[in-house]
Order: sequence, then structure tokens, then C-alpha cells
Amino acid sequence: MPMTKKGLLPNAYRFIHIAADGFEDRILKGRLYHDSREGGMPFIGLSEMILILEELFDEIHYPIKSVDYRNFLGKSRELKAETGEMEASQLLPERKGKKADFTLHVKYRYNATWQGSITNLGTGERKSFLSLMELMDILAVSLGSQIRPGGTGLGKRMCEVTVRNYEGCQMGGDVSHPAVADRRTFINEFDLKEEIAAMLDPLPEGSRPDGIIIPRSFHVAVGNYGPATFVVRILFRRNATWQGTVSWREKRSQVNFRSFMELLLLMQEAVGRTGEWKQQERNISV
Repeated sequence: MPMTKKGLLPNAYRFIHIAADGFEDRILKGRLYHDSREGGMPFIGLSEMILILEELFDEIHYPIKSVDYRNFLGKSRELKAETGEMEASQLLPERKGKKADFTLHVKYRYNATWQGSITNLGTGERKSFLSLMELMDILAVSLGSQIRPGGTGLGKRMCEVTVRNYEGCQMGGDVSHPAVADRRTFINEFDLKEEIAAMLDPLPEGSRPDGIIIPRSFHVAVGNYGPATFVVRILFRRNATWQGTVSWREKRSQVNFRSFMELLLLMQEAVGRTGEWKQQERNISV
């Protein structure tokens, strides 16, 4: 998608217009607009929005990444969402979202996550965020969803997340825990974050009050593209996000992650690679 200088305003390149068209089942759908594009960039799901914006930020060199995102293979690989650019003639009047409109300003990309502010154009309310996790909470509340409180600290180190569906960049499945009889379904990144947090919060008695969590872990198995199983240990809560380790069991590879966003990108990379390998195996067998 080519860059264009036509119509650029001073500092306009710093801002992203999010036209939110839907939030059914907390799957964020909409279009992204930036003055470097003639048209809008459609997305389905938070992960796809992240991938589009990361590619855009790298292209316009703002904001500059403070660190390179990690990956399982230890070498550079571009993560891109499979989306196109809308033609100018396809834009809705005034680029208005069907549900809400926001102006997003990501000022920094420190600690493998985002810092900045977001303005709800309908209410004029502007809020700052220190991480993707905080931005997710702002978006959820603005779009009419409640933020579920954390759990009771179940005291077990292991919970299991099974990803059963993967379409585009959208993952869905269930979360289980040895101390819970039922399996808790998730169909979006908001659910996934909250279900994991429910296994961790509040901090168990006897843990240190400086943000360190007793190590716990969960598994992710991708049924349709797998198996692709991850063991994740969340060790710290700093910079308004999570830090820990993620192991890709089938490839016997382990990587440290510095934020929930980096964890999502690692999972997206692994699931995408698993799908590519499975398709190659099918082609060879045919």
C-alpha cells in the first residue's frame, strides 16, 4: 500500500481514526484511517487491528519501536494481517463508524506494548493508556462492555487454554483450571485476557506485594491447525502489563515475553506457521 503526501496536515500522521462498526461478542470490527492512505483499512478482531497498526507504524517511522518483538525462531519475520485497503469510493460518508468513532494516538512503543491516548469522538472523552491491556479496557467500556473483575487466586499453577477455532487472526476456544469444574469459553482477545487474569488475581496470600506473581502457566492447543501447544508462565505485572515465558511445546522452543501484546503476537506467529506447515503437508500428500 503506497504512501501519499497529498492532503497531509501537520502532525496528522500521529493520529489514527478508528471507525468501529461492531462489537458483537466483543469481537471488534471496523476500519482504520490514516492520512498516508487514500482509503480505509478494514479489520476483524483486535489482533488484526494490532497487526495493521504495527505495520503502519513501522512504515511511517512513528512511533519508533524501543525493542524488536521476539519470535520463536530467533530471526526476523514480518507478521502481517491478510487485509486490503478500501478504495476511496467505498468509504462510508465522513468515514463514520456504525457503532463509535475514536482517535487513537500511540505516542510510544516502549516495553513491547503501546502508550498514548484515545479520544471517543462521540463524547469527547480522552483517556490515556500505558499498555495495550489498558487500551483494551477503555475500548471495552466505551463500546458498552463490562470489565469482569479478577478471580479469587485459586492457588494452582496451571490453567489450560485450548484454541479450537482460528480464522483470519481471530482465535477462539476455552480456558480450564484444575480447581474449576467447567471450561470457560473465549472467542476474542478480551475474553482471553480476562479468563487468564481470573486465574491470577488477586495475588495469593504470602506473595510479594511488589507486583511479582507466583509462577502459573496455561496451555494453548490449536485444534484445527495443530497441535500447537503453548505453556505460558506469567511471572511479573509491570508497566501495566504482564511479563513471563511462553514455550511452544511441539517445536521445543521457549521465548520470554514482555507484554500481553507480545504474547498475542507470538501466538499469532506460531498458529500461522502451524497452518502454513499443515497446508504444505496436505499439498505434498496430494
